[in-house]
Amino acid sequence: EEYGAQPPVELLRQFQDFRGFYDRKHLYWKDIEDTTLLAACAPPGGGRNEVTPRFFRHFNMFYLMPPSEMVMRHIFSAVVGGFLT
Repeated sequence: EEYGAQPPVELLRQFQDFRGFYDRKHLYWKDIEDTTLLAACAPPGGGRNEVTPRFFRHFNMFYLMPPSEMVMRHIFSAVVGGFLT
């Protein structure tokens, strides 16, 4: 996109801003009700694009520290142990 917009993200932003979409085929507004948008993302790179501040402003953000190796071993052993017993 020439101006840096990401069309799928802009549709989601339009939903967040206006609670609906404009149907260009039938030329009318479609209201979306009783819907919650939940998103997760990682830093840009490796095929992930940067997300615009216009879209981020709709979300509360928090950061989770990566788990330690000991915690990962415990989680993995619990998952694998469930399949082996």
